[in-house]
Amino acid sequence: MTTSSSKPLTDAELLYQYFGKLLANGAREEPVDRLLAELTEYYRELQEVRALIREAEESSARGESGPLDLDDVIRRGRERMAAEGIT
Repeated sequence: MTTSSSKPLTDAELLYQYFGKLLANGAREEPVDRLLAELTEYYRELQEVRALIREAEESSARGESGPLDLDDVIRRGRERMAAEGIT
């Protein structure tokens, strides 16, 4: 996630946004343990995405990337969603 100036958000800013969105969506009465567990999972997923982005950037810098095939990206996304039962 980035701000309008394209500067990456810090982990503290992401945490602030994460809880802000939860509270704005009515999570005020949720148990803290549940919110923290969800935050832990969110952060784990974020770290995975960051690692994948780093890996892709490094691969591209080595000249190992090609043109982006949006149709293929969309097809694979739909396949993953279908595998998870999302229609």
